[in-house]
Amino acid sequence: MLLIPAGSFTIGDSEGRPDETFHAVSIGSFYLDKFLVTQELYEKIMGVNPSKRKSKSNPVERTQWTDAVRFCNKCSELDGLTPCYNLETWECNFEADGYRLPTEAEWEYACRAGSQTQYHFVNSDTELPLYAWFKQNSGGKTHPVGELRPNYWGLYDMHGNVWQWCNDYYSENYYSESPKENPRGPATGKMRVLRGGAWDSPADKCRAAYRHKEFPVYSDACFGADSYGFRRALNGEGVARPESSKGVDTVASSRPSLRSERATQTPTKSQQPHAPTGELPAGSRLNIERLKGTIVFVSDRSGTLKIWKMHATGKDLKQLTHDANPDADPRFAPDGKRILYTSLRGGFPEIWMMTSDGSEQKFVTKGAQGCWSPDGKAILFIRDNQAYLRNLISGQEKRVTPDSWERCGVPALSPDGKRFAVASRHLGNIGIFILSVDGKVQSQLKAEEPCCTPEWSKNGKKMLCQTVQGHIHQIDVDGSNWEQMTFGADVQHDARYSPDGSMIVFCRAPTHEGPWQISVKEIDGDDADFIALTKEGSNLLPDWHADE
Repeated sequence: MLLIPAGSFTIGDSEGRPDETFHAVSIGSFYLDKFLVTQELYEKIMGVNPSKRKSKSNPVERTQWTDAVRFCNKCSELDGLTPCYNLETWECNFEADGYRLPTEAEWEYACRAGSQTQYHFVNSDTELPLYAWFKQNSGGKTHPVGELRPNYWGLYDMHGNVWQWCNDYYSENYYSESPKENPRGPATGKMRVLRGGAWDSPADKCRAAYRHKEFPVYSDACFGADSYGFRRALNGEGVARPESSKGVDTVASSRPSLRSERATQTPTKSQQPHAPTGELPAGSRLNIERLKGTIVFVSDRSGTLKIWKMHATGKDLKQLTHDANPDADPRFAPDGKRILYTSLRGGFPEIWMMTSDGSEQKFVTKGAQGCWSPDGKAILFIRDNQAYLRNLISGQEKRVTPDSWERCGVPALSPDGKRFAVASRHLGNIGIFILSVDGKVQSQLKAEEPCCTPEWSKNGKKMLCQTVQGHIHQIDVDGSNWEQMTFGADVQHDARYSPDGSMIVFCRAPTHEGPWQISVKEIDGDDADFIALTKEGSNLLPDWHADE
């Protein structure tokens, strides 16, 4: 950790956004992690690694605010310090000597390191690639901490790589109302602050004054925040400093003792899951001869995620995409002759299209999770966490989700093309919302649990969805007849109706980490009436069309 000296600075940006009000504040001394908390350290302390992109020297990501403060408390306990956080009320005791998240003002003060420019080195973003992993140079992923240049106070990755949780609740007006001495954020709120930008952020969001916000607790099947990390802070006043320190020096070898860095706990190892069997369950009434048509899906059996197709019985496998780019989200056109899919190019998603035999692959637009209109002349898709409708003939696009919504995903157009369903977290918990194609909100699906991944029935009266608990449900669009379709201790995701509407195809795995298998189940059958069609590789995101 580095000791950040007490001082005053002007917080915010005079030419920035409305919530970046420019005014002077004073900050007491404090310690701050020189590097972002790595996956290796997080796993040593907590026994798990939640990160999507596993690499021990990369910053831990996919962390909730609550994960970060639990980590801080655990580090405090291991070092014999007083934990700062009450894990029932989530209040921070700033008088305690343990680890905590930095306040928003502390973070910006440390980031600026005496500067008053948009970035800690200069106003222009021309040199940003020297200091930050962001959208321009990240290749669509996080990178090991400390690879690029530090700021003037020796702190690495203050811009980019992953967003950094701060202790404060977010308030748009807080900057203009905050105390001048050690502001600690509003007393209450719904969201917490993140700072610094991330691997997928444009340069503007990496500015020292840019304020991002997120719900402190989110647990949903649709969105993984693989750009949220953190670093720890520690009070500086009254803390013994090493005799050799001058100015701002590293104190990792003396104070604090950082026994947590050398924690001896071994990470919890989960039992190796067994792949679901492809045998028909005993007593099942599912007749395999009823399985007609073609299923398209995603599999990594060839090394990276690619689009595959097979007969609905699981036979006649064929790989459709072959290049080095990962591909996902395949959806049949209404006539079955084309397939829409997402391709990760340079680390960022693009929507592509191909014929059903894998030929004539072509770029459509930037974005992901595309689905077809009933007439095949338009697509609905996600870009920058918002839903867009694109006319495939004219190429014109329009956003169809409200400005204020947070984290929209997995859209689905109704069979008549007049409405669409989309998952969103703008109210906190993940939920499914129904809107008209002109963007007017009609209703929230009255599900009994937080859920996402909507799929309309053929008549538009029912909808499939998956809950945060990992089970498939069916519900009438008016909110009645909430019915659980899949059961067991395993996890089920991404259900689609069969062409005749009598069955569903879905992904099934013993754990959230896999191995995922494509399974089919009768809607009106018993709980055990399913068959696993695939046995090898991770098999995900199926779609089913009547064409053989």
